[in-house]
Formats: sequence, structure tokens, C-alpha cells
Amino acid sequence: MEISDPTIVFLLIALGLAGIGIEILTPGGILPAFVGVIAMIFGVIGVLDVGSLTAGVAFLFLAVGFFIAATAFSEYRVLSVLGVVSLVAAGIFMFNRSSDPTSIPIVVAGGMVVGGFVMFVIERANLAKSTPIKSGPEDLIGRTADVRETLNPKGQVFVDGGLWQAELSDPAESARVGEQVRVEALTGLTLVVGRVDEGSESLTGDSTEGTEVERKGAES
Repeated sequence: MEISDPTIVFLLIALGLAGIGIEILTPGGILPAFVGVIAMIFGVIGVLDVGSLTAGVAFLFLAVGFFIAATAFSEYRVLSVLGVVSLVAAGIFMFNRSSDPTSIPIVVAGGMVVGGFVMFVIERANLAKSTPIKSGPEDLIGRTADVRETLNPKGQVFVDGGLWQAELSDPAESARVGEQVRVEALTGLTLVVGRVDEGSESLTGDSTEGTEVERKGAES
């Protein structure tokens, strides 16, 4: 098999790098990796058929380096733009322009499209990494839970719409079904809880007893 058109060879290599790079950034997709590997294989065959220049290969490696750096540093937009510029330069200078020139308009358009798509994926990946976790088990800390299985000191509690294994922070204490406890920490999938302030419980108990006395007095 012979691929003798330098412009097609460059586009195959650019597509191959993009497909492999996208698979690395967002693993799990089969299509980008498959297309990237196939395109890269044909691109390498084309480079061997046409022959490449050192300057173009250097620009190609520089583009790859800029894209890799864009995924690792916060200034990913500037680095991604430099990667696109280097990719276009690689397409222009990869082959001998006197004997095997690439089409500059196609190289520029193709390099910008492929590089721009890689920029988009890099930006999405960086935003995903920098976005804080909005919800999770850690959010349960500080909440009040209902005891569903006596804590002595281990049992189960109900909090935030779910049933959790729980353990009292003070093993000497216990909490009966129906009582409330406060989540203090999370150990694995077990909540470490403590009894709700006894003062508030005592106040609630006194109010209840007073209400019972008043009700009995009214009945009599």
C-alpha cells in the first residue's frame, strides 16, 4: 500500500494523534481510540512512502508536548493554542515543499479543526478536574439522624433518605430506636455518630411530662 499525497498523510497523522489523545483524556470510548490507531498506522505508512523533514517532525512533537502540558497546567488555553499552531506548522514543514508540498489551506483548516477539537476536550477535562464535588457522603457530617436499629454501640440510622450503618463515638453509650443522633464523622461506609445534646432532650422530656400532667388535670 502506498500513500503518496503529503496532505492526506498529515491529516491522517493529525487525526491519529487526536483520537489517541482523546482516548487518554476521556478513557472508556472505543471509537476515538480505534479511529486514532487506524489513522496513525496509515499516516506512518504515508510518512515512510513520502519521506519527512526534521523540522516538520520537530513541530509535530512540539505540538504533542504543548497538548500534554495543557492537560497538566492551569494555563491550558494558551498551551492548547500553541499546540494548534505547532500542529499547523508541522503540516506545512513536514515534507519537502519543492517536491512534495502539502496544501497550505487544507493543512491550516484541518490542523485548526483537529487541534480545536482537542482543545475542547482538554478544556472539558480540566474543568471537570477543577470542579469541586457538590455532594457526597461527607455532606452528612453535622446532620441529625434517626435511630432505626438500637446503637449499642453499633446499629443503623436513617439520614438524608438512606439507611446507614452507624457506630456511637462513645462505646459506653447507647441509643434506642426512635432517638436522634448527630453525625460526627464518616469511616468507610459507617457513620460515627454521637447523642444529641442531652440538655435539649431533657427540656423536651420536661415539656412532655408537663403536658401529660396538664392533660390529666383537665380530664379530672
